[in-house]
Amino acid sequence: MRLISLAQVLSTLLLTTCTSLAAEQPPNVVLIFADDLGYGDLGCYGATKVQTPNIDQLAAEGRRFTDAHSASAVCTPSRYGLLTGEYPARKNIWGPAPITSPLLVDTEKLTIADVFKQSGYNTAAVGKWHLGFGKGTNGWKQPLRPGPLDLGFDYFFGVPLVNSAPPYVFVENDQVYGRVVEDPLVYLGRKPGDKASPITPLTEQHGNRVPNFFGGAEAAHKLYNDFTLGTTLAERATHWIGEQSDKPFFLYLSTTNIHHPFTPAPHFQGTSQCGLYGDFIHELDWIVGKVMTALEEKGVAENTLVILTSDNGGMFNHGGQKAFEMGHRVNGELLGFKFGVWEGGHRVPFIARWPGRIEPGTTSTQLISGVDMLATFAALTQQSLSKEQRADSVNVLTALMGDPEFPLRDTLVLCPNKPTHLAIRKGKWVYIGAQGAGGFKGGPGDHAAGGPVCASFVGSVNSDIEDGRIQPDAPPAQLYDLDADLNQTRNLYSDYPERVKEMSTLLATYAPPRPRPRNAKSNAAVPGNPAKKTAAMPSIRAASFDFESGKLKPWIVTKGNFGHPIGSRDFFFGDKGEYNKQGKYYLTTLEGSADAAKGSDSQTGVIVSPPFIPKGGPMTFRVGGGSGKGTYVALCTAEGAELKKAHGINNQMMQTVDWDLTPYAGTKLFLKVVDESTSGWGHITVDNFQFDAEVLLQSSEPAALTAGSAP
Repeated sequence: MRLISLAQVLSTLLLTTCTSLAAEQPPNVVLIFADDLGYGDLGCYGATKVQTPNIDQLAAEGRRFTDAHSASAVCTPSRYGLLTGEYPARKNIWGPAPITSPLLVDTEKLTIADVFKQSGYNTAAVGKWHLGFGKGTNGWKQPLRPGPLDLGFDYFFGVPLVNSAPPYVFVENDQVYGRVVEDPLVYLGRKPGDKASPITPLTEQHGNRVPNFFGGAEAAHKLYNDFTLGTTLAERATHWIGEQSDKPFFLYLSTTNIHHPFTPAPHFQGTSQCGLYGDFIHELDWIVGKVMTALEEKGVAENTLVILTSDNGGMFNHGGQKAFEMGHRVNGELLGFKFGVWEGGHRVPFIARWPGRIEPGTTSTQLISGVDMLATFAALTQQSLSKEQRADSVNVLTALMGDPEFPLRDTLVLCPNKPTHLAIRKGKWVYIGAQGAGGFKGGPGDHAAGGPVCASFVGSVNSDIEDGRIQPDAPPAQLYDLDADLNQTRNLYSDYPERVKEMSTLLATYAPPRPRPRNAKSNAAVPGNPAKKTAAMPSIRAASFDFESGKLKPWIVTKGNFGHPIGSRDFFFGDKGEYNKQGKYYLTTLEGSADAAKGSDSQTGVIVSPPFIPKGGPMTFRVGGGSGKGTYVALCTAEGAELKKAHGINNQMMQTVDWDLTPYAGTKLFLKVVDESTSGWGHITVDNFQFDAEVLLQSSEPAALTAGSAP
């Protein structure tokens, strides 16, 4: 507690000094939010195949951060976190907003633009939006409200979604730019036929782009040219800066560079040493230079805080793969890519410049995130935020302007594309509650490339991965020490069970309820004593059968046949309720195959555990399925006598069971799962046996074990 208090005192002293200076003449703020700019894409972060003199100068005149993270490894949720200061996972925002998405930000929620607006600033957003428009399904009827103008921005000009998805028009404020009244923009759906309006012709070398799904608004479509997109947005941003007069201003410049398709203006093409990918970076650097020139010409460069960062890590798409062939690594030596939870997906460049306030040529190792901009800008403008307004944001102004002795942020939630891979950072440790990256899985040659196969392809080393695949014996989750192993080469999950338990418990406090499929029934009214769904974690008991290897062994089938005894479904077959399992896997007699559309009560047989000698104490586990005498799990002596039984309650929800093994301490026992029923609820599911015992090697068992019940 003393350390925290001291950090707060130092922060307060420095903030008081800075804000007293700022109060004389409030600083302007320009936030440049690049798209898909990886940790290895800039000269000042180690790139050698591209030249970024303007951005490098920004770093030389300011501060470069080495432990900065986007709010998500994905574009839309990252923008949500940046604007609101809230982890996007809390609102179950995981992927890119679709074409018909409504506005994803509640207009009553405080945004970074609101913070500046409340302090008398003029505010503008220029560039990529990708947070939706309107309420309900967006039918693209004008005006496009609610939208940026309802979130604190006075002015908006930009791309409504992203440069790889329609509509391929600009939006100014709440109108399609250049549209004539008699020729409205019309959404035609995903099969527009020949009714779609023409767009800029591109080739395969430019990268993936979705076809146009919109008709009409031909004049507006003609104003949108992929090869002048960057220069157009730069012109709009600098023109807006030039228009400012007495008030301080805030500009949110969200570039489409360097998102695919890679369409730099002609005079940038061929200027880098890594193809169109690098040429697009060169155009981004030029945009930054144009903004800085505009500030200087306006005479405000000395009192403007300029921040440059990215919405997520670099993507290993066709452009990224071509750049790799030419010697460029989009995320440097970091493991992983955009969409994934490994460091390459969300550790991003972050540079801040403010002459006289930020010491030039400095580097900070403070842990910061895109969600921190809300609280930081509030501190900059001397505003107090309520806990609700602050959300997950931490004031990191002292990290920008000073040199705090202690970390300003100790924990950080890391949001990938898949909810299963939500991760938590605490100090030097990062915990990922699943195997792999939770992002793209395609291999080299695919547009959506990533995951273990691409990690191996680029030469990254990870102890869970061999030849581009997760090894069969890899731990069920991941733990890394980033101080000792920034590139995440060794998974320490099995080495630090107590740390895993701590981190897993901490992560569970942030994880939102997982959305159920449509028409899913609630689990809330289940009778009995249903177990809670929990993440996989190492056992603190001497013995454990949790099936997290994904394999039946060391259990064996001694009678009958089961098509898929180790299941991993997230939702039940019938009512689509959520499986209340521990971790990913469980043992079941219901599933005929991994991709079965419905359960199979026709399967019968017996499955037994390895023998073990208990030391006493409780055995806890969970059981679901039928309640009849033909479906149960039993605790048996070596001779086959059934000492205890447990059943389901004719419900798929697994119930919590607690058996006292004290009377059987020192006795050789085994567990037996029996399914002799083919009628309704003729199946059983069990999971997560935890107890204190010595587990023995499986061996040939007496006939009593194969009989299905004791003689």
